[in-house]
Amino acid sequence: MYIPRALLILLVIIYFLFLLSIDWVSHSEGAWYRPFFLGALIVAFASWVHRKRNTDEF
Repeated sequence: MYIPRALLILLVIIYFLFLLSIDWVSHSEGAWYRPFFLGALIVAFASWVHRKRNTDEF
């Protein structure tokens, strides 16, 4: 089974973000926009990785 590189990287980042979010729940004094900023970084990184693929690759 072939897993696209962008999807694999995204899953690993989501896993680590989940581990960090456990700490964010216990610390309420953090900035409210921090998870949204990291989510935007993840989307930007995944789109940057995906842009190198050809559209007729499937």
